[in-house]
Amino acid sequence: MHGSKFIDALLKLSTREKTKFREMAYSPYFNKNKKVRALIDTCLKYGPDFTSPSLEKKAIYKKVFGANSSSYEELKLNNVISDALRLFYLFLAQQKFASREQYWKTYQLESLFELRMSRHLPAVERRLMDLQEKRSDRSHDYFYDQYYLEERIDKTTLLREGREYNPHLQAANDALDRFYWCNKLRIACDMASRNKIINAAYQCYFIEELLQLYHLQPSVLIEQPVIQLYYQALRMLHTEEEAHYLALRTLLDQYSQNVPEEERFDLYDYAQNYCVKKINSGHTEYYAQILDLYKEMLSREVLLRSGYLTQWSYINILTAGLRLPDFEWTEWFIHTYKEQLQPDVRNNVFTYSLAALYFEQRKYHKALQSLQGVSFSDIFYHMSAKIIQIKSYYELEETEAFLSLMEASKKFLRRNRQLSDYQVLSNTTFLKLAGKLHKLRMRAPTLSKEKVRNTLQQIQHELSISKVVTNKGWLKQKIADLKMS
Repeated sequence: MHGSKFIDALLKLSTREKTKFREMAYSPYFNKNKKVRALIDTCLKYGPDFTSPSLEKKAIYKKVFGANSSSYEELKLNNVISDALRLFYLFLAQQKFASREQYWKTYQLESLFELRMSRHLPAVERRLMDLQEKRSDRSHDYFYDQYYLEERIDKTTLLREGREYNPHLQAANDALDRFYWCNKLRIACDMASRNKIINAAYQCYFIEELLQLYHLQPSVLIEQPVIQLYYQALRMLHTEEEAHYLALRTLLDQYSQNVPEEERFDLYDYAQNYCVKKINSGHTEYYAQILDLYKEMLSREVLLRSGYLTQWSYINILTAGLRLPDFEWTEWFIHTYKEQLQPDVRNNVFTYSLAALYFEQRKYHKALQSLQGVSFSDIFYHMSAKIIQIKSYYELEETEAFLSLMEASKKFLRRNRQLSDYQVLSNTTFLKLAGKLHKLRMRAPTLSKEKVRNTLQQIQHELSISKVVTNKGWLKQKIADLKMS
């Protein structure tokens, strides 16, 4: 059973969810198979980690089919496991269904209509309308649910009142229009973004015609903030004009609470990618914009995934704070959000981030001290920490330590098979150029100015033609420093 899909499923459940799953297994409405109950009971005893040797299949077989079972038949056990897994999938669906009263009230309304139970319909309709109005999201899912609800109520009204005018047919039409516009613009943004990032060839048909019609929309469409959000995002992605970026930022500030979590994350991501492209084009003033975006996302908990801040979001925020630079806020962020990192990566990320901050503050001894004796379990942080140490030794002119760590890092890159080709090349190039700069700085007092200048030009040319190199900005600065000396 170890490593099986069923055990993997149980690992995802909280203690309360495991209890509810067991209750479902004992409900004859959902399950009448006693062997499935026995399997679930047995497996749940070995939680929460489910690593016990007693979960070996032959041991489980005896628990499910009885201690006196004559022989082990794997096919019979697999059939029970398969049935238990199907019950688990039903449990997930049931939990999701039960958590959304609007879903099951909608099906109630539909069933009551099919049975022509007109006396029962008004109360369910009122409750559904109340639930819909209380929703905070106003995106495509909301508009579709509104359309579906208005259409159902229109039909039930016909059942009670005959073919008299009622407002629900018009409301259904308007909600359907909003749903189409919102979802079409949302998908168009996703396509445009992916086309830029991975050079895909997605085609969003009729989007140009829709954009031309945007300003002719009736108020029923144009007054919806989420449609304005996606319109400005799409125009920003298509034209890269700052006016659309600024309009998107303003709308996010005012209406981001109306957008579901995943969509909100995507909209902020589009704005961030715009800033990154501007920075890569030399507009470094956009570091302030990108850090401001991160601050908004942190305050609105947009970046949290299952209650945690991902290590990559944490590192990206750190980088933005250091590039601006805003050391005071960045140090506050490092310490404040440490506990929101997942436990298995927390120490790696925190230690590396603190060392990176100290280095940028030119507190080279503190950077080295924070990394002393730390063993990084992740290859990325291991190599990144070594680079911080190498740069610190360079700045402190500690030649012996610099050369020793350089040699150890080269061996590490040659021998380690977990690093990608990109990581190996970018770090190897850095080590080569950093080594040349160190050697030139040591020999400079004995060389002519022309020789130093020519060597620096060669290193600068080598850096300029290197396709991938980590810490390129630091290397450029060290070349500039040597030119000035």
